[in-house]
Order: sequence, then structure tokens, then C-alpha cells
Amino acid sequence: MRHTKSMDNELTELLQALVSIPSVNPALADDDATGGEARLADFLADDLRERGFRVEMLELISGRPNVIARFGPAHPKRVIMIEAHTDTQGIHGMTVPPFDAELRDGRLYGRGACDTKGPMAAALHALDADVLAQLLDAGIELIFAGAIGEERGNIGAEQLVDAGITCDEALVLEPTGLQIVHAHKGTFWFEIEIRGTAGHGSQPEKGVSAIHGMMKAIEALMLQTAEDQAKKNNPLLGKTTTNIGVIRGGSSINIVPDRCVVEVDCRTLPGDDTRGIFDRFRARLSALQQAGHFTGFDIRLIKETPPYETAAESPMIARLKTALAESGVAPVSCGVGWYSDAGPFSRVANAVAVFGPGSIAQAHTADEFIELSSLEIGAEIIRRYLLKTAEDVKAGGR
Repeated sequence: MRHTKSMDNELTELLQALVSIPSVNPALADDDATGGEARLADFLADDLRERGFRVEMLELISGRPNVIARFGPAHPKRVIMIEAHTDTQGIHGMTVPPFDAELRDGRLYGRGACDTKGPMAAALHALDADVLAQLLDAGIELIFAGAIGEERGNIGAEQLVDAGITCDEALVLEPTGLQIVHAHKGTFWFEIEIRGTAGHGSQPEKGVSAIHGMMKAIEALMLQTAEDQAKKNNPLLGKTTTNIGVIRGGSSINIVPDRCVVEVDCRTLPGDDTRGIFDRFRARLSALQQAGHFTGFDIRLIKETPPYETAAESPMIARLKTALAESGVAPVSCGVGWYSDAGPFSRVANAVAVFGPGSIAQAHTADEFIELSSLEIGAEIIRRYLLKTAEDVKAGGR
């Protein structure tokens, strides 16, 4: 390990500064004092300017700027992006002070300590003068992006992609327990509305219950999911899954309900045809309507984010594995069922990996924390990955 005690202190202090800046996703915040990413974006922009980055803000939603910082030549041989989301989960029910950044028993506590200000601090700490000089000498442009709104649907990542950001490799920072996540599922969220005919509860036969109709619709949806699961199994990610997360229906105990709505969370695999999922389910609902189970229906897309998969043997993953091994960490790579900003960036990057210190099990928890030992090793691994990338580019490799 190259870190000295003073360097480790600098890293801890950096994370304390990040955690002390409230940046709760506005949809999850109680007030303006804790909600919004602007304060953290300003801190991040100032920090990167001091390191020599050219910084711009992309603010498509008022008060919620994305940070885009660039370092390196105008005509690079390779473009590497490091990305971290700037929003956190809410603070309801927390059992530790959310913004005190308390140090205790080798851990740092607070909202965002793990997800994902810890990985952000580790990456910033890795960008010392030597690393930046080596990247510049190799002709590499480094982009450091801070994206809003990951906790509620990858808003900032999608804004950056739509704005034209591109790169050869994207390292998306999340608490992965120092494992390399080179594939994860996508999200396909949609709403189903079933319509019936209202009637008095004492004569249900004179109405058409939308809730009873929804029971048939859910049965059809789960049958379709089972059929898809029987056809396809990804060695890394497993099977496509479906979860009914929300159901709303009826207005009174003594009225036959004329409307019922469910919200569906489908987790997709690389290569899944989401339009086909919709079309096949729509056909099933049409058949149920013709059979008299309900009088009408609608299906509406809520949100879709793509899955991604970078080959385990790709040069980027190989360099990350080397960095892990050289730092004394088992070079483990894997796929996961959760999603991140890697999905949107997989559309504009040749290779994508998700990586960072901290455990995903600690994300969003009431006593969120990160182990300082993990934080320090994570910074060292990111540093080694960047230096190895510079070496490979200088040698003409990939």
C-alpha cells in the first residue's frame, strides 16, 4: 500500500466534507435545507478545478446541476470517464446523525457515506498530481462526472448521455465491496390499468369488478414471465423477473370497483425485447377483455433503463483485476440484479464497469457507514487502474 497515515487522513477528511453536505434526492427530502444536489455539485466542481480540470455545469432541471469536468488533451488517444451520482436517499428513520460524518470504530457514519460519497471520495483521492501527469503524458482525457437523480431513475446520467457525452471506458462508482460489477440487469417499469363497471356492493353481479379483472391480468403477467424465464437464463444475471410493487383500486367497501391500477417492476437481461414484452402482454389482456373479465385496459411505460454487460475478458476489466491483485484484493468480477447509472452510459461507452469501496448492504440503511479500510483500499485500486491504463495506452495497447 502506498498510503501514508497523513494521506489516509486526507481521504477521511475529504469524505467527512462530502457527507456533511446534504444532497438528498429532492423527491425524498423534507425541505430545501437537505434536498437537492446543488451544494455538493458546487463542492465537487471547486475541488476538480483546483486539480486542473475544466469544469462545466449541465443544469436542465433548475437547481440540480450535473458536473462535467475534463482533464487532458483536446484530441485524446482515449477517453476515460469516472462517474458518481450526487444524490442520496432520504434520512427518515436514521439512527445516526445523517450529516455529522461521525468516526467510530474504524467506520465513518452518515447518509451517503457508503452510497455513494465513499466511492466518490476514493476516486477523487486517487487523482493526485502523479496520476494526472501520467494520464496526460499518455494522451488520455479523463472525465469526472457528477450526475443528479440516480436514486429516482438515473435522471442525470440520461441527461449527460442525451447531451452527447461519450467515452471509451466508463467507471461508475457504487459500493460493490471492491468487486468488479461488469454486468447488471435493466429496469422496465410500467403501469397496468384495468377498467370495469361500478355497481352496488349488494349486487356485484350487476357490475364488472376491476379488481377481479386485475387478478386475471396479474395471473396472465406472471404466466408470461414464467414462459420467458423458461426460455432464457443469463449465466451472470439469471432470469428476467417481475414484481408487482403497487396496487390501487376501489373507492368504498360497498361499491363494485370500476378501476384498478398496478405498477410493475420488470428486471431485464441483455438482449431482452421490451417492446415484445409489451405486445405479447397486450394480446393477453385483449383476450381477457373479450372474455368479459373487464371492460377496458391501458398499459403505460413508467421508466426503462437498459441492462449492460462488458465481457469479463475485456481489457478494461483485465486492468481492474490487475489493480485489485496488486492491492492485495481478490480480483472478483460478477453480475448483479440491481441497476445503476452504468445502464445509460453503456449506450455511449465501449466498456463499462461498476466499482467502489463499501458494501451495497449498507446503502440506504438507518445507520449507513463505510469501513475506512475499504475506503483506503478502494482509492488505491482506482489509482492503480488509472496508472495501468496510462501504461497500456503508451504501449499502444487497449
